[in-house]
Amino acid sequence: MKFHFRLYTALLLVSALAGCAIPSAIPVGASADELQQRLGKPSEIHKGAQGNELWDYAYGPEGLETWRFDIDRNRKVGSATQLLTQERLYRVVPGVSTADDVKMLLGKPRDISHLAGETIWEWRVAIPPEVGVFVVRFGPDGKASGYNVLEDIKSDDAVP
Repeated sequence: MKFHFRLYTALLLVSALAGCAIPSAIPVGASADELQQRLGKPSEIHKGAQGNELWDYAYGPEGLETWRFDIDRNRKVGSATQLLTQERLYRVVPGVSTADDVKMLLGKPRDISHLAGETIWEWRVAIPPEVGVFVVRFGPDGKASGYNVLEDIKSDDAVP
């Protein structure tokens, strides 16, 4: 029993270091060049309202995280935000949120498909106690028509 607990603890630590520790590896005030040197090219770059840039690092399609780094006008890291949290997922408002709103909220989807006149975006997410798929459907008007959380049938991962 003690061995299993130690193994589980070690695996949990390794997964934390591999994923959740990404922002702590890049301190606030680090240069944009240092960020790119450590993490590579961002998956997307957005222009911010105050002349800043928002650099997204999406760890999909199978990853559970998308990190957004705020790069100020002096090309310094101002903050790091994990986008795929339960709190952020449920800010999608059917009939109100546009595709652009959802992309700024959650980052790049892992998959985009089309079915019955709707565009469907999905992200792989950690929704305790399981790993799931967050699906947002968009109608022809470009606004979210609804969302679902589906069990990720490919995964036997449990979220600690």
